[in-house]
Amino acid sequence: MGIWTTVIVAAIVAFASIFSTFMSNKQHDKRFKEELERAREADYRKRRWEVRSEPLLKLRNDLARMATKLKMLVIDTRGQHYRSDITEEEKNKELERAVDDLKDHVTSGDFLQTVNLQYDAELLELVEGIRSNYLLLFEYALDYKHLRLEQLKEFSKLSLQIETSIPEVQELINKRLEEL
Repeated sequence: MGIWTTVIVAAIVAFASIFSTFMSNKQHDKRFKEELERAREADYRKRRWEVRSEPLLKLRNDLARMATKLKMLVIDTRGQHYRSDITEEEKNKELERAVDDLKDHVTSGDFLQTVNLQYDAELLELVEGIRSNYLLLFEYALDYKHLRLEQLKEFSKLSLQIETSIPEVQELINKRLEEL
């Protein structure tokens, strides 16, 4: 009877060992699938954020570039009347350079392409307002020397409006990026 007892005990131990290995593997597979699903979900969210944030980041950068060009144009345009430390020829060269830089920016179509990548209607409306004011300001700048007083006031009003609108849109873009 000693041999049969040993065989039965050995069989029970072997069965318990196989069962415990099977259960351990099952638990391991379950944890692996859960981790894989979490990694897949994290990758999906990251990719979605990258795809949806790219147009917003591009718009934010293009607005900053446009604001810089606008500021240079306003400074150079106003300098036509107020600066006395440089000659008239130097004033004209600075203004011409600012106008050419702005003209290149407007005619390149880069900003319009960036706007066309957007999907947020509120953001598009605000940006379109800035862009139309920006183009009107550009028109005024081309003929700044011959503007009437009311047009000069409109020039100042538009430049101030754009300067305040751009940070508002930048803040809205940042808010949209945080929501992604």
